[in-house]
Amino acid sequence: MAFTMNSTLHEIINNERVNKKLHYLFSPDYYENIRPILRKMKLKHMVKLAKTPWGSPFPAEGLLRCANLLISRREAGELTSISIWKDLPEEQAKSAEDVVLIPFLLKDKKDAPCVIICPGGGYTRVASHNEGIPVAQEMNRRGYQAFLLNYRVYPNLYPAPEQDLVRAIRFVRANSEKLCVDKNNVMIMGFSAGGHLCACVGALYDHIEDPTHRYDQISARPDKICLGYPVISFMEDCHEGSLDHHLGENAAEEKKKTLSAEMLTSKDYPPTFLWACQDDDTVPVSNTERMAASLKNKTARHLMKLYPTGGHGIGLGQETSAEGWVDEMEKFFRQ
Repeated sequence: MAFTMNSTLHEIINNERVNKKLHYLFSPDYYENIRPILRKMKLKHMVKLAKTPWGSPFPAEGLLRCANLLISRREAGELTSISIWKDLPEEQAKSAEDVVLIPFLLKDKKDAPCVIICPGGGYTRVASHNEGIPVAQEMNRRGYQAFLLNYRVYPNLYPAPEQDLVRAIRFVRANSEKLCVDKNNVMIMGFSAGGHLCACVGALYDHIEDPTHRYDQISARPDKICLGYPVISFMEDCHEGSLDHHLGENAAEEKKKTLSAEMLTSKDYPPTFLWACQDDDTVPVSNTERMAASLKNKTARHLMKLYPTGGHGIGLGQETSAEGWVDEMEKFFRQ
């Protein structure tokens, strides 16, 4: 059984085959303020009347994508999620219980390149419905084992998300044989705030402590990085929401500088492909340009692609000028 636009929000979020894990893929932020009467309307009618709390159209197609993925995996008896934290100190265990990898695995491929995808969401949510599932499926088509990371967000502040990504990298390498992953070909890919997370971990992977020390002997350095319309700077042209929800309000200037990714590069920074749209009115394109300029200054291998139109939050960029970014990325990493 698949949900459709004739289904209701009430039916989906209360379905026992979906509701326990839906929040891994689709944040309750999107619907928590929607009135009960609208929740019981067919989605095709509800979307005309309901918006997210921040005023954007309700992402009904994204909700269906997440719910139907869970339904299909339950019906096929396939793995839905992988918890990556064990033995955390008690005060951290509760906050990390929803930190999971959502695997998209190719059954017939061994020692495949791997990508860990960090969707955006301003460090308040993880937008896997748009910047996660479709991207993971596309990377599958290109021969990658793909994983979505549901990392910690506000009220969890730095370094919790960084700890989650560092742990995910080490976890995938530690279990590379079981997951059919080439542990020497691990890419991290981030969008918007997820781009900031990946960009920082690209430099700080050795400085982010794992409280359990379970995989300390395994490298957390990504082999390559892809950044889509990333948040980069907490100093100039800053995305204030990401800053406040990652470092807390009124963060000290020195802390902002420490977590501004353009300040963290070196000549040994992993090879990086980064892209954005010039008409992005959410995260200024200068963030991407600043990161590219820093990588160039350090002579670190990178390629920046700027597309004229497309805006923000476009994931694969279908039907925009950025539609070919995955091809450009693959071409760069093959060289």
